[in-house]
Amino acid sequence: MKGIPRGQRPRCFLNVAMSLDGKIASVRREFPRFPSRADRRMMDRIRARADAVLVGAGTLRAADFPLRVRSASLKRQRRLSGRPEQPLNVLLSASLAVPLDGRFFSATDTRRLVVTTLEAPRHRVRAAARTAEVLVLGPRTIAPRRLARELRSRGIRQLLLEGGGATNFRFFQEGLVDEVFLTLCPVVIGGAASPTPVDGAGFTPEHFIRLRMISCRRQGEEVFLHFRVAAGNHALSRPPR
Repeated sequence: MKGIPRGQRPRCFLNVAMSLDGKIASVRREFPRFPSRADRRMMDRIRARADAVLVGAGTLRAADFPLRVRSASLKRQRRLSGRPEQPLNVLLSASLAVPLDGRFFSATDTRRLVVTTLEAPRHRVRAAARTAEVLVLGPRTIAPRRLARELRSRGIRQLLLEGGGATNFRFFQEGLVDEVFLTLCPVVIGGAASPTPVDGAGFTPEHFIRLRMISCRRQGEEVFLHFRVAAGNHALSRPPR
């Protein structure tokens, strides 16, 4: 099954910093502090390109803060181009088991869209709706394709995915990822249960996602990689068995 035509969904790009052994955090899933200032500057530039930045509930629980562009010059460029200073912050959470009184929800300079399901308790939906728009998509799960169409209908043309691994997998699975920005960091984390950039059920060999390298740049001890998803990849209708 092929993915949604580009005109009916945002262009999706993924940004992640990864250890040499392919991990994005330790088994405790805390906020990753190993990337350098250069990586944070790169992340700011990538965020500045986005109309919206999307994260899953696990990522928010590990790092409860708004998804902001920090550079004053980048914010000014966004204003001059007719866009808001900050991209829309999109949270995916089927149950809304997230810190509703935390920094993500209390920031005054970001707009928030919370995407959830009928599984979320009503009192938590009401609490989230005090500081965010709440969109209920589906009875138990959030379908990435349906969400992609919804975001495009709201004028989102450039969508940045910032994890976690399970969320990234679902977007790859549905053929929705177009580009990957990856920072390779000089650290080894280890742990069979430590999260990776793409977790989930995984792909069998006939469904491996193929990419083409666009650029490769070393700065300090890190390597900054940019890939484009190759033509000919096919989305799956469900996780492989």
